[in-house]
Amino acid sequence: MKNLKSFSISFICLIVALLSLSTFVACNDSMDAESYYTFTGETMGDYLVNREDFSLFKKVVERAGYTHYFGARGSHTFFPPINAGIEKFMAEHGYECVDDIPVEYCDTIVKVHMVENLVLYTSVFGLETQYTNAVDLPLIIKSLGDTVDINGLALSIINNSSAIINTLKNDTVENGVVHPVTNVIVPNTSFGKELLSKNSDGCKIFYAALERCGLLDSMQTYIDDKYEAVKGNYPEFKKKIYSGGKHSATDKGYEYTAKRPDHRKMGYTIFVVPDEVLYDKYDYLFSPNKTLDENVDALYDLACEKYGDPMSKQIFGIDNEKEELYWNKDQLTSRFNPLNIFMSYHVLDRLFNSRDIMINCWGQITNFHNPTEWVSTMLDHSLLKIEKVYRREEERDVEFHAEIYLNHSYASKYNGYSKVRGAHITEPTDVNDYMSINCAFFYVDDILAFDTETRNKVMNTRIRTDMVTLFPELTTNNMRLHGNYRLAHGYTAEDNTETGKNGFNYYMPPGYLKNVTFNEDAVFFVQRPKLGFWNMGGDEINFLGSSYDVRFRLPAVPPGTYEVRIGYAGMLDRGIAQIYIDDVPQGIPVDLRFAADDARVGGIYDVELTDEELAENNRTMKNNGFYRGGKGIYMEYHRVAEKNPIPTYVPGQGRTSDKIAPTHRRKVGDVNVEPGKHHTIRFRSVYTLGNSGCFMLDYIEMVPIEISGAGGLGEDVY
Repeated sequence: MKNLKSFSISFICLIVALLSLSTFVACNDSMDAESYYTFTGETMGDYLVNREDFSLFKKVVERAGYTHYFGARGSHTFFPPINAGIEKFMAEHGYECVDDIPVEYCDTIVKVHMVENLVLYTSVFGLETQYTNAVDLPLIIKSLGDTVDINGLALSIINNSSAIINTLKNDTVENGVVHPVTNVIVPNTSFGKELLSKNSDGCKIFYAALERCGLLDSMQTYIDDKYEAVKGNYPEFKKKIYSGGKHSATDKGYEYTAKRPDHRKMGYTIFVVPDEVLYDKYDYLFSPNKTLDENVDALYDLACEKYGDPMSKQIFGIDNEKEELYWNKDQLTSRFNPLNIFMSYHVLDRLFNSRDIMINCWGQITNFHNPTEWVSTMLDHSLLKIEKVYRREEERDVEFHAEIYLNHSYASKYNGYSKVRGAHITEPTDVNDYMSINCAFFYVDDILAFDTETRNKVMNTRIRTDMVTLFPELTTNNMRLHGNYRLAHGYTAEDNTETGKNGFNYYMPPGYLKNVTFNEDAVFFVQRPKLGFWNMGGDEINFLGSSYDVRFRLPAVPPGTYEVRIGYAGMLDRGIAQIYIDDVPQGIPVDLRFAADDARVGGIYDVELTDEELAENNRTMKNNGFYRGGKGIYMEYHRVAEKNPIPTYVPGQGRTSDKIAPTHRRKVGDVNVEPGKHHTIRFRSVYTLGNSGCFMLDYIEMVPIEISGAGGLGEDVY
């Protein structure tokens, strides 16, 4: 183990105009005294006044003009740096005293050290946990146990630069909880191009290719000015949203308040292939003895190798004319160029600023399956698989247990029993080295390609896409995995208010989500994760309004014929919608008001079935157009997390999705995915209950028609 002595902080020139877009929200909610670690009767302002070791941070707060705010009521988490941390910061940046620090810098320093509307004790921190501070930038907290204090106790490190002081942590004040830290936490506020250029050592070939393809220029955007101009046309909050919750005629259901997104930010995630990986794995093309130009030319040749087959050319719109025009080393900025195609697939159209938020692992039983997300990239008509890989009894050759791989696949009958290892991802040591205000990059130990092998072996499987993951804006703007999703109680009274004590639910204004359209009457409602609810990962999308009509793109799966399914929870106060694929109606309207034990479905639940009986019942359900929920998704916690803030599946105490009648899947129809074509799905209401009667969407499944069915390895039992 290594002792904590000092952390260097790289203070990047702050973009004050952008950071000032994030403002404090006044809070009037009361705090639950029974949850306090201790109770001092102090506010955060009193805390700073009463302790000499925070006198310098107190001056920073005063200079920023937030003295009153720190004395007001609320429910926040504070990470104030001790005097030694402020002194170190001033020495590194040439300030003799706090009065020399510009007011706008003080404003930023204060906001960086606060998580608003969430009271977070260190007991809820995982090995690597991420929260968003008051300038909408991440605080990545690592509690790995490899860094200790002078007493040998493990430390929690924030952004690899500042440690929470063990002897002072979890100190409750009236408006939140205080975790004093050793150093000032300063975010990197540069844009993606600057971030990559400053950290190109060791990946010069990849960086040069990004630059020559013009992809770095596209990463110079951050805030959508058009949204800033029109967002005032929509209320900050929509109240009295009823998205379901009635299990009987006497239930009242759940009432929500939804927030309008503060901003529409653009963000990017880049998976960088280091030079050494290219030298090692593709030594027939790359060499440290070659010039940079020669190695970039070799990367072009590798791109031609990966995308030169006829199907790839069809998918990416390369006919004979475009091949003649753009299939050369002089047209690298064209999206029809092979190197441009190759590099674009390494860039995501969303900001994942830590590995911790790449996959929603809540509610996943990992001895049954690996938690997985399917995401779009900057390469049109492509999909990337992000998977947290666990060893299985029959296969123990994974080098990095319980870590993230891209485009990995176990051997199965669906890929010819040919395992695809995929690329393992890591991140640089210093957060400021790999993460900026609109971009983050991670290292991968192999290239990524949406090529024949990936399409035929990795993606010839059930592709289950979480609805909240489907839309990139929800990730980039901190609405996915937002709030205190570790709460065991699911729905809370705070969901009725504007305080956001445990995080906000959101509604989407028209035009906010790319490639999504809906009519004026529709409410596109995004629920924050609520553990214990009947949905995968705790979150879901709801469509409300007396006549909602919503259309969006289906995931960009490889060409072929697919069975399209939706996952949801049937309840008495749900709605009914006609579903269309490519504007063609798919059968009769879908009614969400009944569960899978209804006679129209034929599912048998709450009865012990033999394997043979279960298989027969699954066939009955399939014949009626339905499937059970996933066996690897647990849904109920029976208040397990009241004593343990990190919910864990306990056999006998929690039930899985396949055991609960409301949580099931319904076949919508079939779609023939054509090369180079986007396909859409549309939901038009035919029955609602005023402001209730929502249409719930938990996830969408795209299943190759030849492997769909009740039962079967890896397809629909998990």
